[in-house]
Amino acid sequence: MRPRMHTRWRRQRGQSLVETALMIVVVFTVVLWIFELSWLMYTYSVLADAANEGVRYAIVHSGGDPAGTQAKVKTFAGASMHDVNAISTSVTFPDNRSAPPNRVRVSVTYTYIPFLPRFITAPTMHSFAEGRMVAP
Repeated sequence: MRPRMHTRWRRQRGQSLVETALMIVVVFTVVLWIFELSWLMYTYSVLADAANEGVRYAIVHSGGDPAGTQAKVKTFAGASMHDVNAISTSVTFPDNRSAPPNRVRVSVTYTYIPFLPRFITAPTMHSFAEGRMVAP
């Protein structure tokens, strides 16, 4: 009986090493995808907040400063490790007037650059915010 157990252990030598090597690949792949999706959601959140900040700036300045609004959006997004040169911002007035009590819309577009570019194509993210200017 003893020689039989000894040969069985010999045949299973290295099995746990192979299983560990296979599972490490799977675990690292899952961790990298979770990190990539988390960064993608963070980027979208930053864009949405930057658009809201731009609307707030446009409302406070009565919509008369689109260049200042675009600069405010880029400054806000720049504080979050994103490439502000890849961000494009547009300030529009859906009611065709930039004076209160009309609306202002700030649209932000960003081409997302993934950490795993071989596996994910670079999606373009769009975000916008809209607000109504109120006469003081």
